[in-house]
Amino acid sequence: MDCVRTSVRLGAERVTCVYRRDEENMPGSRKEVKNARDEGVIFRFLAQPLAIVGNGFVDGVAIADTRLVADGDGRARAEIVADSAQTIPADIVILSFGFLASPPDWCGSAGIELDGNGRLKVGGASRLPQQTTHPKVFAGGDNVRGADLVVRAVLDGREAARAILSQLGVVA
Repeated sequence: MDCVRTSVRLGAERVTCVYRRDEENMPGSRKEVKNARDEGVIFRFLAQPLAIVGNGFVDGVAIADTRLVADGDGRARAEIVADSAQTIPADIVILSFGFLASPPDWCGSAGIELDGNGRLKVGGASRLPQQTTHPKVFAGGDNVRGADLVVRAVLDGREAARAILSQLGVVA
């Protein structure tokens, strides 16, 4: 909710939160969801993000509809509905995973290393701040630190932006 509400406050024309389960099964604060709606956030429940679409720049997010299927552990799991793929137009995408690190599957195929707790490894002797083991991928927030304050995620984002600008030769 921090990401979507901050995006609205920073002037985003349209903000959509895509979640694979229904609203009833969404973890977190009902008050935060209500506040986000009041601020203009659009919620797309029962939809699974599949990929970021674009060639060099973001054009959208490929999603598929989902349905909830009973699972043995008591919480319904989301199952993708066949032939339901579609694309939501977007020019900026924020991947937000909540409190527990759950990097997308493509991290492994992109050569992005994880630490012992399943969080993305960033920085290090030969890397820029917030740079993962893939030279063009930067990360921060809970997916790097684990559960932490949003102000630290904002700091990570700022450090990543500076590092990206440095990598591009825009600033020293």
